[in-house]
Amino acid sequence: MAEFRTEREAKEYLAGRIIEEARREGTPLTEVERKMLYFSESGWTLPDMMAAGEEFDRDYDRDEYEQKIGGLAAKIQARDAAESEQDQAAWDDAVVELSEGDHYLLVLIDSGGQSRPVSPWLPALSEPVRRPRGDSFRLILAAIVCFAVALLVFALSTYLRGRLHL
Repeated sequence: MAEFRTEREAKEYLAGRIIEEARREGTPLTEVERKMLYFSESGWTLPDMMAAGEEFDRDYDRDEYEQKIGGLAAKIQARDAAESEQDQAAWDDAVVELSEGDHYLLVLIDSGGQSRPVSPWLPALSEPVRRPRGDSFRLILAAIVCFAVALLVFALSTYLRGRLHL
């Protein structure tokens, strides 16, 4: 299993896999499309990202690009699931490494329309969360029990404190 020490390593791994998949399909990415794989509002990104972002906004269709990259990512994930547990685990590790930041690459990966989550460790962004029947009731009941136990501990400590000082 691959371990990515930094978000940069994880991002470079995922971007490299997507770029290679585009070449494999005979539709290589343009320089601007490749650079946009590294876009981030808050995390590590390329030094000339502002210029690349401006060119992208001016010359490219964002929805079309997201579908294109999402489709490539979905193909990579499908092939990894069928052929290589090790590659699938490395992909998932890279996604998990990036998941705490704000990275456009995660949006792109999720744009492929796959039905499974981006990673088994992350929820699918496009699927509603379905809770088991009675889950809310159990949550409320647990809160009431915790409150009652805390109240009992408080009352018992107050009683014992009063008895010991007499």
